[in-house]
Amino acid sequence: SGTWGTTDDRSSFRIGSAMVSTVDIDRHAMTVRRNGAVIRRIPITTGKKSFETRNGIKVIMTRERKHRMDARSTGIEKDDPEYYNLVVDYAMRLTWSGEFLHAAPWSAASHGSANVSHGCTGMSMANAKWLYDHSTIGDVVEYKGGRRPLEWGNGITVWNRSFADWSAGS
Repeated sequence: SGTWGTTDDRSSFRIGSAMVSTVDIDRHAMTVRRNGAVIRRIPITTGKKSFETRNGIKVIMTRERKHRMDARSTGIEKDDPEYYNLVVDYAMRLTWSGEFLHAAPWSAASHGSANVSHGCTGMSMANAKWLYDHSTIGDVVEYKGGRRPLEWGNGITVWNRSFADWSAGS
């Protein structure tokens, strides 16, 4: 009575496949791997000058079939030529500041060849649907080749620290 930990308990759980996508910002390409094997290569676009996509290891935090993106949430006002307010398909959040993976059919001509977004990773509707259907919350997306660092705490950022640094904070 009043004592914890005096009995043995058993529980079980299963871990899903290791789904890791690598985005090469300079090459405008994403390579999707399941359990280490390449299962798809996707032409993408990432952030243009002044809206560069952050480098680093990110984790899918939410999945939404449709998501409204309003540039005012990032400080861009309606009278700014960079303003946007639209609904995107197959949105998966990677940072608290608003980087997502999502369909971007309006920029199809740039997929695989140029970075034209406001920081998100855009792709064709078919590729975005495929990625959405094959991804889950907790999957890893690593960004390489960019110049903008990912800030600590802007999403699930623990994978960006060494184990020694991370455990020192315990």
